[in-house]
Amino acid sequence: MPMYTIRPYQEKDREAVEGICVGTSENFSRNPLMREALLQVFCHYYIEKEPGNCFIAADEDDRAVGYILCAENFTEWEQLFQKEYIEPSDNPATKMMGPGTIEGLRSFAADYPAHLHIDLNEDCQRQGLGTRLMDALLAHLKEKGVSGVMLCVAADNEKGKGFYQKYGFIELERTEQEIAMGRKLL
Repeated sequence: MPMYTIRPYQEKDREAVEGICVGTSENFSRNPLMREALLQVFCHYYIEKEPGNCFIAADEDDRAVGYILCAENFTEWEQLFQKEYIEPSDNPATKMMGPGTIEGLRSFAADYPAHLHIDLNEDCQRQGLGTRLMDALLAHLKEKGVSGVMLCVAADNEKGKGFYQKYGFIELERTEQEIAMGRKLL
């Protein structure tokens, strides 16, 4: 059984994190515009603007096999994300997905100011790494005095919903495509 460590994100992890982001969204990974949008919307802001709120699951060779990325303040994230990632993009997929991400979470930001994205390579799932990544991030956010964290999960992602529910996340809102979930920290 391989040994994994959980550690803070480092710039050397960028390529692996991008690969995981795209690789765990295989329906989109073959389309160059969708690949670019996935990275712009679900990856680059976090590792470029808030790397201190990002953690990596690393294998025995210190290669990233999973991550948890987080923006700790929704209002600050929304303004910067809109200004520096969505508005300058000429990718129609980014222009569509980016605002949808904002809208899906905005109404819960007062109670759950932080939000996260978590992904693991498929062969590293079901080994406790998601729990260890979540433990690292939530302890970090509590130390910083962040009162709650939220996320969106695809409505048909039964594995994901089950994981978040076991971890204490509650359903905040459900649409046909996704479910917003949150967990109080303080």
